[in-house]
Amino acid sequence: MREQRKIDYSYSNDEYLSVFVGTCESEELLNTYLEIDYELFEYEYIASEFGVDFGINIYDEDYFVAVMNSISSNQIAVVFKEATVFNLRKLEALYPNGLGENYNTAIVIGKMKYEGTIKEIHNDEFGHYKFLGTFSYT
Repeated sequence: MREQRKIDYSYSNDEYLSVFVGTCESEELLNTYLEIDYELFEYEYIASEFGVDFGINIYDEDYFVAVMNSISSNQIAVVFKEATVFNLRKLEALYPNGLGENYNTAIVIGKMKYEGTIKEIHNDEFGHYKFLGTFSYT
């Protein structure tokens, strides 16, 4: 795991969730990318590869959904079929013509309002990921 010091900011917010999509080659790679290393976090480092890429120190695994689909699509309903933990109409309103490219992975992080500057990454080991937006629970 890459080691990067924690940033001096928390995106924690009980009233929002943050939504990402990605393209990953396998469920195993996705799990490794998202896995939280609590020991690193204790030593003042960002706790996951995903966190290093997006500048997120840590997220609450109890309010976290990540799903890798067997097919890729640019349609929100297809990509988020197994990850519908929020009202997809909000996301569809932001992307009325679909996602523009095909994705096979949906990531929804609850109790977090991501406001970072990194909106999209291409990670040679873990795949391509894009931040889509933050949404209130209501």
